[in-house]
Amino acid sequence: MLHADSPSPANLSRRLIITGSDSRYFPLLQELVASIRRFPELAGLPVACIDGGLKRKQVTWLEQNGITVRTPRAFPYVSRWAMRRRPNLAIELSKMWLDQLFPEHDTLVWIDADAWVQDCQAVELLFQAAEQTPHALAITPELFLHKPLFRLRWLPFGLVQLRTILYKNSRLARLPRAICRHIGVRPTLNAGVFALSRTAPHWPRLRHWQEEALRHGKIFSSGQLAMALTSYHDGYTTALMPAGCNYLGPWQIDSRTGLLCEVTFPHRPVGIVHLAGHDAMRLDPTVTLDVPDRAGGTQALNLRFGTMQAYRDTRQPDMT
Repeated sequence: MLHADSPSPANLSRRLIITGSDSRYFPLLQELVASIRRFPELAGLPVACIDGGLKRKQVTWLEQNGITVRTPRAFPYVSRWAMRRRPNLAIELSKMWLDQLFPEHDTLVWIDADAWVQDCQAVELLFQAAEQTPHALAITPELFLHKPLFRLRWLPFGLVQLRTILYKNSRLARLPRAICRHIGVRPTLNAGVFALSRTAPHWPRLRHWQEEALRHGKIFSSGQLAMALTSYHDGYTTALMPAGCNYLGPWQIDSRTGLLCEVTFPHRPVGIVHLAGHDAMRLDPTVTLDVPDRAGGTQALNLRFGTMQAYRDTRQPDMT
């Protein structure tokens, strides 16, 4: 289990959890909200959502449940045709503008709609890391857990070509070769979960790099690339969070408690479960994955919040 000091009531009023969704991911958004509000420690925490193509009845549901819904701003470096065709693009773009979209709060935690909270201490850790002095971008690096740290392409005569995500995306954005090499050998900072103070100095630089990336690169990788450049190239303060604050696998289940656990010893319960890459599972709660059991077996599980909560209810009483 992750450990963090309990928040004070004053902190709750200053803090905000933000996510974003289109109509297709709305069931996942509902599950994320449910996973947050089941914890007494987080029940009073405001939640907001970027509208990336929600239906009117979905917006109404959010507003009736006390969730602030914000329309994305206009992005001068992205064509209006692209935004009309794929309104969900605004979710990725908005991540670099959260300080202006939500000026009424001090500390902002972003959680993608395809993630959910299993241990509320992970959320508290993110807030605390972002509130330290000097202000830090609290974010989890993608290391060795769910895929190789470096992807290599072996060439003739024993030569090797680097094929990391950051190197590929920085080259696609046509950044200077020296910058590509500098950040290309560093771990990707996963932009699906992060925290940053609204008054942190990072925001203008994040927007600068996103605009640079969008001149030639892809929208869906622009925010992640901007964070890497702001942290690794510009040297802005970054708090690297433990894997459990944004866990992408590989998965392990403790059948005694019904909790998903980290694969590394001592197999702590995952804090925030992130289903990035599980496309079929994100849209269909009947799709399962074979998950190793700590007892030595394997279980076919769907890792969405609703199905995992139902599974956990069949286990022993909550032991967290």
